[in-house]
Amino acid sequence: MFLKSHFGTIITAILALVMGFIMAIAVILVDQLGLTWTVLFKLWAEIFFIVFVVSLFIPYNSWGDRFAQLLGLKPGTLSFKLVQAIIPSAILNTFNTLICSGQSIFYNAEIPQSIRMQTWINGWTHDWLIFFIISYLASFVAVWVGTKTATVILGKPASRSI
Repeated sequence: MFLKSHFGTIITAILALVMGFIMAIAVILVDQLGLTWTVLFKLWAEIFFIVFVVSLFIPYNSWGDRFAQLLGLKPGTLSFKLVQAIIPSAILNTFNTLICSGQSIFYNAEIPQSIRMQTWINGWTHDWLIFFIISYLASFVAVWVGTKTATVILGKPASRSI
């Protein structure tokens, strides 16, 4: 299994699964969508895919580390972890909010084409801060679950920075 070769890949996969589920529930509740299996699964799959793909190409964790270090925080401390998580949450939330809201607006025949762009901008600006806070808090749960899972599969790594 390819995931067993890399501790961080397991964390990323679990992060995407857990964040996808938490954020899908949040989107359904905040945007007052019907809580059905179809809506939940569609959003969960969409968010999972976005988080996983963005995680492959953007080194947001190292950017978060540098941001916390710029503020003079020591790695491993609670304050470092709290500040470090801001950058990854902001990046992942921005991609999720832009893509998920765009997909649900631009491919919705019930929204007249002439107002789709403004509807998308309004939806994005309304939802971004709400979902940033939710994703920021959920990221701690998702990383914890991912780390525990990776440790069970691979054992405790000699050294790593998350």
